[in-house]
Amino acid sequence: MDRKCKRIIDGKTYNTETATRVAGWTDDEHDPWVEGRHLYQNRHGAFFLYSFREAPDPEQEFDTIEPYTPDQAREWLEKNWSWNPDLIESLFGTMPDAGSGEVKYTLRLPESLRDRLAIRAKANQQSLNAWMVRCLEACASSKEASDAE
Repeated sequence: MDRKCKRIIDGKTYNTETATRVAGWTDDEHDPWVEGRHLYQNRHGAFFLYSFREAPDPEQEFDTIEPYTPDQAREWLEKNWSWNPDLIESLFGTMPDAGSGEVKYTLRLPESLRDRLAIRAKANQQSLNAWMVRCLEACASSKEASDAE
């Protein structure tokens, strides 16, 4: 994709030239209109959606960047690229099987531990909840856990 866009939003730079395009599309079938939506991820793991429209009337054109949380990025990919689960799981980890029950559980932990876990989650480009579930699954699957049963 040749289009370039750079914006500063809330003191952070979002730049299509320096970020990696994750997925998206450009629709040029409606000549002379051209529209596109492309999801990007920068080198720090932040996601953003780049949207544009070229139109004969300049007042109908736009060129925008919208910062996305990891959850928003995952939801966008699930809605628009569900046919490519490998892409989604490469970014957000293995998704649970449909129908697997979930339980909401309140866990009290020291703030310093929460902060350390949040740093690890961010480094793995996952939400804190997803990272903690992954850690608990690994712990529950370990040989030591099997021996304790």
